[in-house]
Amino acid sequence: MNIKEYRALKDRVRRLKGETQTLRKKIADLRKEIQSLQRALRESRGLIDHIPGAVVLIQEDKVILTNEKALQKLGYSEEEFLGQNFLHFVHPRSHEYVRNINQKRLSGKHVPDQYEAFLGTKAGDSLLCEVRVRKIRHHGRKAFLLNIVDISEWKQREMASIRVMKMEAVSRIASGMGREFNACLGLLDDALYSNGKSPMSEKEHAKFLRTIEAMKERGHSLTQSLDLLADVKHDRTDVVPFDLKGVVNNAVALSRPDMEDIGARGVTVNLKTYQRAFSPVEGRPREIQDVISAMISNAIDALPPEGGEIYLTTEEDSGYAFVYIQDNGTGIPDDVNDKIFDPFFTTKGNNRPGLGLSLAQAIISRHRGQIEVISREGEGSTFITKIPLAQENSKSKVKRPQKRIRDSHILFIPEDGVVKGLLSQLFVGMGCKVVSTSVGMRCLKLLRKNKFDMLIADLSTAPLESFNIIPKIREVDQSLPIIALVDTVKKDESNSLKGFGADFVIGKPFEIDRILSLVSEVLVT
Repeated sequence: MNIKEYRALKDRVRRLKGETQTLRKKIADLRKEIQSLQRALRESRGLIDHIPGAVVLIQEDKVILTNEKALQKLGYSEEEFLGQNFLHFVHPRSHEYVRNINQKRLSGKHVPDQYEAFLGTKAGDSLLCEVRVRKIRHHGRKAFLLNIVDISEWKQREMASIRVMKMEAVSRIASGMGREFNACLGLLDDALYSNGKSPMSEKEHAKFLRTIEAMKERGHSLTQSLDLLADVKHDRTDVVPFDLKGVVNNAVALSRPDMEDIGARGVTVNLKTYQRAFSPVEGRPREIQDVISAMISNAIDALPPEGGEIYLTTEEDSGYAFVYIQDNGTGIPDDVNDKIFDPFFTTKGNNRPGLGLSLAQAIISRHRGQIEVISREGEGSTFITKIPLAQENSKSKVKRPQKRIRDSHILFIPEDGVVKGLLSQLFVGMGCKVVSTSVGMRCLKLLRKNKFDMLIADLSTAPLESFNIIPKIREVDQSLPIIALVDTVKKDESNSLKGFGADFVIGKPFEIDRILSLVSEVLVT
């Protein structure tokens, strides 16, 4: 080998050594990258395994990924679980239901993203689960990620709670029925005792017949009440269009003697009504009259011992008639608030059957309406009855002012209490967008960022703050109509509020009809 060949070989060896070192460095870097990926994969796997619920990833009907929670719940190993069709793990009682959902989802049809189904364990047991499904892309292809939560124990607790409530209801109904039957039997005992006296005078015979008639009337009344609660179908020949305003007036007239009796005992009950003309309501006027009478009676019973005030307001909006019955009584305690519509539930002693509100709800439901209550203990209650207007009138009776109200954006600064809940629910029910805030900078911030049609500020417990906030509101929006609700309307305070920028000032007691009239007047001008 000559010198030239030697030098070429030496250069080649040197180059090969350099390339070897470069390759070794690349291999080392790749090993570090592989270790990093393996570590990230383990961490990702750990995250999946620590998700509270079971997780299953399905692609082309096969399970391609799962977590430890799913394996533990169903009792399978990872090798047994992966690669299987998900339907393999659905219990037979839910198999057809889940299969139909999967087929519709694959065909692009709308199906719920959340459903309940029974899954089967390896041991053959069934688990009631809530399955939430999310469509995703995995490695560039469509896949479905399932989050599965075992709700078997929760359902068992729910069913146990329902059974307890059913037993309470049955016990209450049995107790109520027992009271009513005992009352009838008491009348019968009195009649039999009188009849046992011989000979019976004409006066005693007349009393005997009246007792039997009273017992018959009480039994008939109880039967009618139970029919209403059972939703027994009646002949619709007595369903007629009627004037709700007249029915309400009749109910008020029927309640006057009760208020006069209470007044004779030194208790003052002040019932004020504010009514507008109505489109006809279709139904049974006598039943609706009974509902209003029962709710007025309920409001009277709720007043404190020294008496109080009841406001009855009617309003028509968006194809419905609304009747508001508001009292400043004791309110409804939180622990019985969800029971007041239950049959035979009463807080007024065993001499009252406790059917008033349950019958009222049954009657209004039969008229395709609703009864809602807003109450806070110690602050009174407001019952809101909503009944659809007769269809032939509700479609044609669409007014531009109501449409304007439904499109309105109202900023509400409320104080806590019944008024807050009532007004918020009232305006939302009329289709307004209501934003509630507190007196202060947040109110001004909302005004700067949004356009409002009206501001209603309940300043009844903080009148002094109004002197500060109203001028600041006026700096932000000069044309915004402002209604201030205050504790009492004193002439100097009212003038001061108006001088500071309030357009209208309304004092307690807040009359819903007055507020509604004012809002309608302001918004449609």
